[in-house]
Amino acid sequence: MKRIAAIFDLDHTLLRSSSGRLFFTYLRRKQLYPRFFRLRNAMPVIAAFLLYRLGQADATVTMQRSAMVARGIRTADLWAVVQSWFDDVLVHAIAPAGRARVAWHQEQGHIPVICSASSQFAVQPVAEYLEIEHTIYTEWLSEDGRLTGKVREPIVYGEGKVHWASLWAAEQQIELAQSYFYSDHISDQPLLEVVAHPIAVNPEPQLARLARSRAWPILDWHSSAAASEVLAEK
Repeated sequence: MKRIAAIFDLDHTLLRSSSGRLFFTYLRRKQLYPRFFRLRNAMPVIAAFLLYRLGQADATVTMQRSAMVARGIRTADLWAVVQSWFDDVLVHAIAPAGRARVAWHQEQGHIPVICSASSQFAVQPVAEYLEIEHTIYTEWLSEDGRLTGKVREPIVYGEGKVHWASLWAAEQQIELAQSYFYSDHISDQPLLEVVAHPIAVNPEPQLARLARSRAWPILDWHSSAAASEVLAEK
């Protein structure tokens, strides 16, 4: 028997901000740039992410540049910093309404999964905290315990999300055509059109227009009342 998934985007959906921006801000505040990155290499990545959010930069190139900045870093060292970053910053960026929605789907017997263009260093800590077993992310590749500066392709973006979500669904006996997908960005239109329940969360203008034209639900997980509204639906 096929199962139903609840697919969640990460940045600006489950999170109230961008994990990449929060991470680089944390490194700067903790004065950890010299340990992991050269500032002159990191700044173009931050600029690329901003342009990507505005739809003015290629997603694949942006993700490749991000991973290249980390080339040669020991994965164990980066995971140690990621854990501190999660405890100090990222856990507080998780939208209460998103957390409540994950719990609601778990109660329904649905299979939650985070499906994000972000790397494992952002996705996995959030998934573990929310007790989400399954994750799909743009993997930063490593070899002999060090990051290679390369990513697994296709990246988990646009049609790439459909590619990886479909492979995962086949492995897990998931029926995507009966599943849910929560996202904030127009780049996720391909996967939103595959599932039975496409839901726009904190949508940027293009996705908001598309959602209204298709009569898709639009949710605001930034408001203080959002979590209580989710609980009231139970």
